[in-house]
Amino acid sequence: MPLRRLQLLCALAAIAACSGCRKPLPEHGAALFLKDCAGCHVQRPGQKSYVPSLTGYFDRKPKPTERQTRRIIRYGGRYMPPFSKRLSSDDVDDLIAYLQRSPSH
Repeated sequence: MPLRRLQLLCALAAIAACSGCRKPLPEHGAALFLKDCAGCHVQRPGQKSYVPSLTGYFDRKPKPTERQTRRIIRYGGRYMPPFSKRLSSDDVDDLIAYLQRSPSH
């Protein structure tokens, strides 16, 4: 039994040590953007929109921070619904990576 506990503790320590090791996947973020964001945040010709386009989001002045962006995605904004129950932390990381990498949609 002590050996089994030691193995379990080692496995948990390895998981804890690697927490935060995951590299965001902008390709997954692009899919999430199309599924969860594009319905409101992509302006089409002739469409009147009351929400901002996210084209060049991280190039804006003043430049939004990742922390601010994460908070808006998770908890919503004035007209934006919260996505904390729909998107995991990894999903939000992927979405932010997509927005940082892609200046235009």
